[in-house]
Amino acid sequence: MDPYASESDLVPWPPKEKVLSLRTGKVRPLTGDKITSAINKQPRQGKVYLTKLGFSGDERQFVPHQSPDNAVHQYASSHYERWRSDLPDRETKFVVGAFGENISTRHLSENNVCVGDKFRLGDAVVQVTMTRQPCFKLNHRFEHKKMSSLVQATGRTGWLYRVLQEGWVEEGDEIELIERINPTWPLSRLQHFLYTDRNNTEALTQLTTLPGLSSEFVRLFEKRLERGAEDMSGRLQGDVAMPWSSYTLVEKTRLTPRVQKFIFALDDEPVGAEELHFGRVPHVRIKFGPESKFTRAYSVVSGDMNRFELGIARDDNSRGGSLYLHDTLSVGDKVKVVKGHTSNIKWDTDHTLHAKKHVFVLGGIGVTAFLGEIRKLLEQCVQFEVHYAVRSLADAAYLDQLPSAHTTVYAKSEGQRLRVASIIPSLENNADPNVVVYCCGPTGLIEETRSITTALGYPRSHVHFEEFGGAATGTGDPFEVEIEATGKVLQVPQEKSLLQVLNEAGFDIDSSCLAGNCGACMVEYCKGEVVHQGVALDDEQKSSSMLSCVSRGKGRITVKC
Repeated sequence: MDPYASESDLVPWPPKEKVLSLRTGKVRPLTGDKITSAINKQPRQGKVYLTKLGFSGDERQFVPHQSPDNAVHQYASSHYERWRSDLPDRETKFVVGAFGENISTRHLSENNVCVGDKFRLGDAVVQVTMTRQPCFKLNHRFEHKKMSSLVQATGRTGWLYRVLQEGWVEEGDEIELIERINPTWPLSRLQHFLYTDRNNTEALTQLTTLPGLSSEFVRLFEKRLERGAEDMSGRLQGDVAMPWSSYTLVEKTRLTPRVQKFIFALDDEPVGAEELHFGRVPHVRIKFGPESKFTRAYSVVSGDMNRFELGIARDDNSRGGSLYLHDTLSVGDKVKVVKGHTSNIKWDTDHTLHAKKHVFVLGGIGVTAFLGEIRKLLEQCVQFEVHYAVRSLADAAYLDQLPSAHTTVYAKSEGQRLRVASIIPSLENNADPNVVVYCCGPTGLIEETRSITTALGYPRSHVHFEEFGGAATGTGDPFEVEIEATGKVLQVPQEKSLLQVLNEAGFDIDSSCLAGNCGACMVEYCKGEVVHQGVALDDEQKSSSMLSCVSRGKGRITVKC
């Protein structure tokens, strides 16, 4: 018996329950290309084998979490109701599986589960080792800067098991407590000394010898006895700032029949100096629409991360993004924004800054991509030309920001055509090119410019393409895709993309632009021939990866999911 507890402190024996959900997941990007996690777990149907290291097919990214003491994560489904009540503006995010749990039940919780409890789970036997320690990735998962701190403060953390006896488990199996070795140590009491009374010497001393407690927590409490409580800020906040921030649309002005100006202002605290300003070819990614349905990237015309301007055309072939912004989003409405940290452009700074001539090939709203670069070249008195193709002069957005002495406008309505071959100069010295070409606009214009510059021998570092949308759909000739881990073969019909088929099969493949420009949907392939589409991958990446939203296989390919 615990010498610091009384009979009244004995934790009631929990009821026998059924597993409501069984999930596993792979390590994947969580936000952009900076953070990865296996929190995005998907439901598993049928029996799944539980080994000493966890469920078959489940991954954990953080090396210490690959310990046998972290084999299974359980979360109380009843917590989601309280989260939806506490954070109603994010209620759609709080569904079973959102915390990355492997299994969930209704009545087990941190209040009636004790450290060291042994449960029969299907054919397996598991033992409670510790409460989950929330980390900064929950801030990104739920797009709330203090989510990890809230989870810690409320005690709705979930808990972890080691596997004492391997076996088969499936959704609907019973989970039953079969032995309790620490009847006065519910997880809620462990959390009290873990997060609140952190330097209680008597409690820490007992915890270092508590049967069943994870070796990770034993070491943590031993260090506290030696050095005092540790700094939790790194775990809760991470070393990567919360990317998504709330912005309000403060101005919406029509510039041309098809283009509107949108100015967004930051709602949260001001952005720090290190994240305030954009780099070359600035852009942002925006979440908007019902339940943040749309995620799109747009070039920034001017401003910084506290307040910036976008120029957005109403796309005739819109997949919902530009139509929503033009027809539904109103001044005062809020969106989520993250700074665009990467670009398809591969800058060779020395060459691009010292080139004798810069040629801009722009079409329609593609003019917004390079306005900042044009302003900089003008300030530096560098030689450059701007060739700007539009439907009509009335459609020439931001023409007032292009220096007239350097700009030629081609209006289709006037019978004028931008002939790319006539404006791209030949290279005088292929070993040291003296011309840099920039291009942004419709897919046809980009493809024509790419074809011509390739034929003329322009190196990759001297041709800069920027595109955030396009006509690519990912449809085409049917093919088969084999999943390497399972050997399962899926059919990809003519009218569907690989991305659609994989997600329909239960694989959680991220996506954003759906046009092959952002790289979010990238998957690895290890066998077969791939017809690459899109611009997000370089030649080296294409040898082992593909963009599932637009690229297709021939015959049969094998991918890693």
